[in-house]
Amino acid sequence: MLSADRLFRERGVAATSVDDVLAVAGAGKGQLYRYFESKDELVSAVVDHRLDRYLVRHLAALERLETLDELRSHLDELVEAHRANDLAGGCPVGSLALELTGRDEPLRRRLAGVLDRWETSLCTGLERLAARAELRDDVPPERLAGALLASIQGAYLLSTVRRDADSMSGALHQAVKALRPDRSLDDREPGGRY
Repeated sequence: MLSADRLFRERGVAATSVDDVLAVAGAGKGQLYRYFESKDELVSAVVDHRLDRYLVRHLAALERLETLDELRSHLDELVEAHRANDLAGGCPVGSLALELTGRDEPLRRRLAGVLDRWETSLCTGLERLAARAELRDDVPPERLAGALLASIQGAYLLSTVRRDADSMSGALHQAVKALRPDRSLDDREPGGRY
C-alpha cells in the first residue's frame, strides 16, 4: 500500500496501474489480490492511510489551537511537509479528491466527508481563538474556516504547479494575517474589503 500511495502522489491514480504498484513493491499479483479485490479497493485503502498518516494528527492539533502563532506554525508544518515531498502531488487529501471526482462517486463522497471534517476541525480551533479574542469578530468562525481550507488547498496547488514552496508559505501567511483581530487599514483591499 505504501508503494501505491507514493505512486498515486507522484503520477495520480489514473496514471498508475496495478502492475506499476507491483513492480515498485516487488510483489506479485497474488499478494496484492490477497488483500485487495480490485484497484478501487486499493485506492480506498490509500485514502484510509492518508487520513491516518496525514490528517488525523493535523485535525487534533487544529482543535487544540490557543493562538494565531500556533496556527501559523501548523501551516508552516504543512509547507515543510510539502517541501519534503519535493512539492509533488499537492495536498495528500485534496489531490485525491480532485482526481476521483467524477470517477468514483462513493469515494468522492467519502473524500468530501474528510474535507468537511478538516473544515470542522479548523472551525473548532478558530472558535477557541475567538473565545480568547485572537480572531477577528466580524466574520463567523465557520466562514473563516471554509476560507482558510480553500486557502490551504489553493496554496498546495500553486506551490505544486510553480514548484515553489514560498508561494504556499506566502499565501498561508496572508490567510492567517486576514484572521487577526488587529488588521490595520493597510491590510484592506481597495474599496475597504479584506
